[in-house]
Amino acid sequence: MSRDHIEFVQAQDLAWESDPAFDGLQRKLLSIDHESGARTQLQRCPEDYQRDDHHTLACNEEFYVLQGCFYLNHFVYSPGCYGFFPAGFERSKLYVPEETVLLRFFDHEPAPYAADSEAADQRAHGLEAIPCLDTYRMSWDTSVHDVKLTHLGLARKNLRIDPVTGQRTFLFMTSPQSHPINFRGHQESHPTPEEAYQLHGDLTGQSGTMYPGAYFWRPEYIPHGPFGTRGGSLSLIRFVGGEHVNLWSDEQHAFNYNEPYQPELPDWMERKGRFTPVPNY
Repeated sequence: MSRDHIEFVQAQDLAWESDPAFDGLQRKLLSIDHESGARTQLQRCPEDYQRDDHHTLACNEEFYVLQGCFYLNHFVYSPGCYGFFPAGFERSKLYVPEETVLLRFFDHEPAPYAADSEAADQRAHGLEAIPCLDTYRMSWDTSVHDVKLTHLGLARKNLRIDPVTGQRTFLFMTSPQSHPINFRGHQESHPTPEEAYQLHGDLTGQSGTMYPGAYFWRPEYIPHGPFGTRGGSLSLIRFVGGEHVNLWSDEQHAFNYNEPYQPELPDWMERKGRFTPVPNY
């Protein structure tokens, strides 16, 4: 993988632009693999947008609805709905009655299926679609978690685990007023890249405090943490290309709720301004 380290950007700091891959739609590019074209982006669909044709993509896609709603393949997608479409999965009768924003993850460049059918067949082999999953109807799992993260009062909703690589996509919740004991904790790292988009609340780590709209792509083996939160948080997290494994430092590091914002951003990411959060505490 050849994605830049992004930790972290508030999506509010990025401008909407026309999406060359999807006529009539806009995007905010959050990260991109400069070799394969894999990418993560926000997608904005205008009111009354529709496509009546049958269309497919030559890549695997995951998506999560942030706002608005749309109809696709006879399903109704509203905020909190998740889907996984393997390469070649047919999409038809798309209608967007109101402005809608999606979080979309593509494992290769989102080209039409017919333009790259051989590669698409290889990527889609053995992968089952998840047409529509309403995460509001799922229960939180609090049973199996790393004891070094107990202070966060966390819970998880697994959305998808890849049957081949073991990579995982899940919702991650932390409880309010949580921090490591004595404001000191170990740092963690992972043997696979991790990316996350913050949906609600606040979460503070070594790079500052993330608010709704915060996004990071963290390559493998980069230490991070410890973490804490004043008001609690909800994030969508993906471990890409392999299983989720936590590797812990021997030494402990100080935690501070007032950690200054210290982003790691690539040169191509142009920010239009500085997002000013309005904390609810």
